[in-house]
Amino acid sequence: MKNLKTFCIISMVVFLLSACGGPQNIEHDHNSSSMANSATTRESGSEQLAAYTCPMHPHYISTDPSGSCPICGMSLVQVDSSDEDIPNTEVTTVSLAAGMIQTIGVRIQKAKVTELGSTLRAFGTIERNERLENVSVARMEGWIEELLVQAEGDQVTKGQILYRVYSPDLLSAQKDYLAALRIGNRQRISAVEQRLTSLGLQQPFLSALKTSKKAIPDVAVYAEADGTVVDVNVRKGDYIKPGTPILRLQSFENVWVIASIPETDLPLIKHGLSANLKFKSAPDAPSQSRIDYIYPTVNPKTRTARVRLVVPNKSGRLLPGAYVDVDFNIDRAQRLSVPTEAVLRDSRGQHVILAMGGGRFQARTVTVGISGNGLTEIISGLDEGDPVVVSGQFLLDSEVNLREGLSKLAPQGEAVLSDHSLARTAPSISAMQLDAATLSQIDHFVDAALYIHKTIVDGSEINPRFVEPAIELGDSLRARFTGTELDSILNQSQQALKAAQQARSGQLLVQQLDGLLRSLNPWLQDGAPQHYRELDLYWYFDVDSDRRWLQQKGETKNPYGEGDWQLIEWTEAGDEKMQAMPSDYLHSGKH
Repeated sequence: MKNLKTFCIISMVVFLLSACGGPQNIEHDHNSSSMANSATTRESGSEQLAAYTCPMHPHYISTDPSGSCPICGMSLVQVDSSDEDIPNTEVTTVSLAAGMIQTIGVRIQKAKVTELGSTLRAFGTIERNERLENVSVARMEGWIEELLVQAEGDQVTKGQILYRVYSPDLLSAQKDYLAALRIGNRQRISAVEQRLTSLGLQQPFLSALKTSKKAIPDVAVYAEADGTVVDVNVRKGDYIKPGTPILRLQSFENVWVIASIPETDLPLIKHGLSANLKFKSAPDAPSQSRIDYIYPTVNPKTRTARVRLVVPNKSGRLLPGAYVDVDFNIDRAQRLSVPTEAVLRDSRGQHVILAMGGGRFQARTVTVGISGNGLTEIISGLDEGDPVVVSGQFLLDSEVNLREGLSKLAPQGEAVLSDHSLARTAPSISAMQLDAATLSQIDHFVDAALYIHKTIVDGSEINPRFVEPAIELGDSLRARFTGTELDSILNQSQQALKAAQQARSGQLLVQQLDGLLRSLNPWLQDGAPQHYRELDLYWYFDVDSDRRWLQQKGETKNPYGEGDWQLIEWTEAGDEKMQAMPSDYLHSGKH
């Protein structure tokens, strides 16, 4: 923390390694270390190459007996392949009073069978439905005498006149047809009608010709479908011949959504697979569809394939080119599931806290499957209707682990912990004895305050990822200090950092800096003031607004404006002088 410039790197590293120091791993790391050290004293008759591991990070394996852990630097210990975990047949139960259950916020939900599947997320774009495209092409030779549809975007209905054309060939064919009608020769009439049709004469015009009994020089061409004009290729007076494209109509009654699928996920995609759609440009558009077609090629540059979905567009708000968020529902089926937050994971695997009734709780090992929509599948370990804890489970799990560990050390029949051990009086923040590891974890919130201050005075924008480690560590710290003043401080500090992630810059970020320092004030004042004095940090407040900030040694920079500021001296924790803040220890200044 002495060098703020390294804050970003340190925060990301701690975020990756913080799980190793959480409360749920303390007992496991201790047992792992003991088992690993004892393994080095055993004589191995195996001729296989010996393996060595780190007591604190058992996932790291090496064959170098003199090596050290690249994560923490500890010496490696030998792994005995003959060691086997002996299953613990004893079930530890925690009993709590009703008042304590309410205090720690225990919430219970039953395991239930529901439709669940994994989700494959993709992005897509809206495109025109090529099946609803209609192109008007000339079949005769002549000149455009009148063009009634002249611009892109014109709306056309079926049967509407699009243009009129003068064609000598068509005029000659009309005269032959009228002559055949006067003679009454049915065979000739049929032959001439077929000739007129091949030249592009449509049925409405042919009916008008039969009625009028007169040749019409300018032949009308009618729209064969509803649509919107998307392309006009001719103008009045243009000469056309058979095959000349006149205009193109497109109906937007429904549209295509073309989604891009990574090449590695193609085995999961099948024709007819359902998908959830989210249109940012049209929130009220249909939210579900199915795969209509899977294109048979992969883009060599993006390594993605395309799939097509058809979506109704009655409102006309789905516009080609707009983006779509697509979630494909993979392997959906009825599965036994619980809320994802109810599943706890540690070195022993996955487990949940089961409510036994009467204020009693116990850990239950489970085998989990897929997760999606906030639920996790339970393959084994639970039955439908079993009540599991979905809130407050971290504290209960810590209590279960503590009882299991102490019960192995206590004589048989001796009570290790009372049923209301969680209800013991919480110490004040000034009386709390914290180890160096815990203190360094709390320091992440102070580091975040320094980072936000520097961002504000530099006039830049925070990176939300740089404050994420503090928020993540806050969850494990609060589980350890539930019910104490420190729990409240950490909770309020977490909320301030989450709000800062949303604000990023400007006055909203300034407000969140003030909120963060107000949340941390009891800790800075009574928790560890000497610690931060030794770290050469300076604590200020703005005289006009009484808002505070922290910064490192150097030029004083008030993030709240150009007003007067005062320096607050660090004193002994719990000192009345610190709490009263008299003027004899406040140093004033101006920018």
